[in-house]
Amino acid sequence: MRALYKTLSLALLFFTAYNVFMLGGFSLMEGYNIFDPYIDTEFAENYTPQKFDKITANFTKEEVVKTVGQPLFINKDTLSNEIQYTYTNDGYLKRKSNENYAISDFAWYRSNIYFDSTGKILKIDKGWSYD
Repeated sequence: MRALYKTLSLALLFFTAYNVFMLGGFSLMEGYNIFDPYIDTEFAENYTPQKFDKITANFTKEEVVKTVGQPLFINKDTLSNEIQYTYTNDGYLKRKSNENYAISDFAWYRSNIYFDSTGKILKIDKGWSYD
């Protein structure tokens, strides 16, 4: 009878441990990584969040590029004539690593600047994205 209890205890322990790790890993999907917050964020060359914080609404495009550097992407909306400078991008962990991590999608830090057709800053968008 003791052997049966030991076997059942080990089976229950294994089942519980497995579920804790699986559910714990699942809950970290798109979570904020406290050890390396920018682990899943691709940065433009010469970009840092500290440089990006120096940008104010009265900067010109040239001043933005001089302060932060060239963006990763430049998108133009043909309907509104807005121009978006994108300095960060999602999915960096999957692209930079040859490892196959069980969790490969974390929150990422977005940094975008929107200009009108004359080059005036309309909006500075920055913050954590959990998508």
